[in-house]
Amino acid sequence: MSCVTTAEREVNNFMNKISIKLRVTAWYTLIMIAISAVAMTAMIKVSRDMIVRESGARTVRAVNNLSHVIEGRFNRKMPDDAQKQKPDFSSDKEIPDFRFFDQGVHLAVYDADHNLVEGVMPFEFADSIPLTDDKIETKVYSGEQYLVYSKSVENSDGERRWITGVVSIDNEGRMMGSMITTNLVLTLILILTAAIGGYLIIKRAFRPVDIISRTAKEISESSDLTRRIALHGGNDEIYRLADAFDTMLDKIELTVENEKQFTSDASHELRTPVAVINSECEYVLECAKTVDEAKESVTSIKRQSDKMAKLITELLTISRMDRNTLKTNFERIDISELVGFVCDEQEEIHDCGITMERDIEPAVYAVADHMLIARMFINLISNAYSYGKPDGTVRVSLHKNDGKITVIIADDGIGIARENLPKIWERFYQVDSSRNNESGSLGLGLSMVKWIAECHGGKISVTSELGVGTEFMFVMPECEE
Repeated sequence: MSCVTTAEREVNNFMNKISIKLRVTAWYTLIMIAISAVAMTAMIKVSRDMIVRESGARTVRAVNNLSHVIEGRFNRKMPDDAQKQKPDFSSDKEIPDFRFFDQGVHLAVYDADHNLVEGVMPFEFADSIPLTDDKIETKVYSGEQYLVYSKSVENSDGERRWITGVVSIDNEGRMMGSMITTNLVLTLILILTAAIGGYLIIKRAFRPVDIISRTAKEISESSDLTRRIALHGGNDEIYRLADAFDTMLDKIELTVENEKQFTSDASHELRTPVAVINSECEYVLECAKTVDEAKESVTSIKRQSDKMAKLITELLTISRMDRNTLKTNFERIDISELVGFVCDEQEEIHDCGITMERDIEPAVYAVADHMLIARMFINLISNAYSYGKPDGTVRVSLHKNDGKITVIIADDGIGIARENLPKIWERFYQVDSSRNNESGSLGLGLSMVKWIAECHGGKISVTSELGVGTEFMFVMPECEE
């Protein structure tokens, strides 16, 4: 059993080393050979049957033709109407020799005692020919097959003559075999030509695959993610595969660039509080002379430490989001109550003269993760306060319609330029860096908002105008009571 397994493994290893072009060519060549072999076998069998049937029919026709000649000779010798029904074998008029070889059939006339009267058989032992009236028989003479057909005629005196026809089946078969051999040679030449032509066609068809492989290897060795396969001029499966690879490379390049930017931004955000903490620690150790000065430095250290802790927490959350390992707990919750609670909390936190206007439809339910959806609303409303103008207004509305829940959070603050709108979902992007630094924002909130919205099967969109304000709209499925 192990030997068989080892042999199969060696065959598989050998096949894996052969190129796909050769394997495909070999497979369809074997298929053509198998089909040709089946067709040739069927043709030989059918040809043999056809030879037997056609040879038998020719033998019968030839014997009947000779029988008519003999009866015609009798009619010329016997004008009496009473004698016209039987041939007269006493006629001395000989039948020409060519009459005894008709349509490839040897013909002869025998008397009742099996004596050859006229004609010549193609063998020396004519006496062994069976004389069976109107019946085709197959006989073997000297290892060769023959078809034999006999027909008897009788004169008025009761004298009988046998007209016998003989044709060699093997001789006909040899002629057919010669033709089959010729066809076989031509078929082999055709298969060889088709195999060579097919290989060239497959090689040409697989040329884009070689380009894909070579380009992928060069990208891997050089780490140049800006390279593309860039196959053009076709729309078959291989060209679509190349386009799919290019699209994948676009996404990989974008992901790598985002990760580089993310690492750079995270390092920058962490470096600032670390520098402040080190500076304040050095001040306390070297310069602080009173408790109040030490407390002031410790307070600054605590503030920067909190900022670092918040950044690390958000980075950890985003990392879990990217790896889809963030634990979620979806349940049926009252979204109206949750939004109202977040609005109350944000009003207390942001005591800056900005007025909040609410239009919240009661008893609107959805299946959601309570902590995540609350965090999304907190980030959006907090941003509205952060970017709102002094003594301005923050508007929060919630309504359901046609099985959808729509939450709109708008401000009348500084707004966002149109070209910057797609960037706000990027990590660490800050519309107004000075204001974000004052409020402790890290530029991670909106990227988390988008992920949470998509996690709940919803969509988040934004419209904004500089100097007029910004409006975020979140739409998610409603859960019926």
